[in-house]
Amino acid sequence: MRGWERGSERLPAGYQLDTTDATIWVLRRPDGTAASYFGVWSATKEAVERVARDDNRARSKRKTLALPYSPK
Repeated sequence: MRGWERGSERLPAGYQLDTTDATIWVLRRPDGTAASYFGVWSATKEAVERVARDDNRARSKRKTLALPYSPK
């Protein structure tokens, strides 16, 4: 990516940018599943960070909704 030094991105805890493919980079969740794919020449640091934050927020909401109910 132009103007972007690898490792300078600010991603939620556990998220990683997999750069093993020369043309497609994969944003990986803490469990290793793919959150999104980016073309190396068209993606921006801001876009990767935004997708990671949005994905993390959506996953957190699903986990909260899935918690079992326990009356006190």
